[in-house]
Amino acid sequence: MSKRLIRVTPDEIKSKQGILQKLPLNAVLSNGNTVFGRLISIDATQLVLKDTRDHQHQIALSDLYEVVYDDSKGIVPPSRHATL
Repeated sequence: MSKRLIRVTPDEIKSKQGILQKLPLNAVLSNGNTVFGRLISIDATQLVLKDTRDHQHQIALSDLYEVVYDDSKGIVPPSRHATL
């Protein structure tokens, strides 16, 4: 089953908090580093992720470029497979 990468900008994170707390995600920082984990909390200035080793990472929203997660529903827009 195919997956789609969903990209969320720092401005959209607060409104999508409910969706993001259910999924493993990658936080991509402005300097290119990536932190993988689950969203623990978010406020106006930072988000907190817990990685697979149970370490918490506090990331300032000003340092965040985007959050990326997999949409495992397998929904592909019709325009992508119009020839099938």
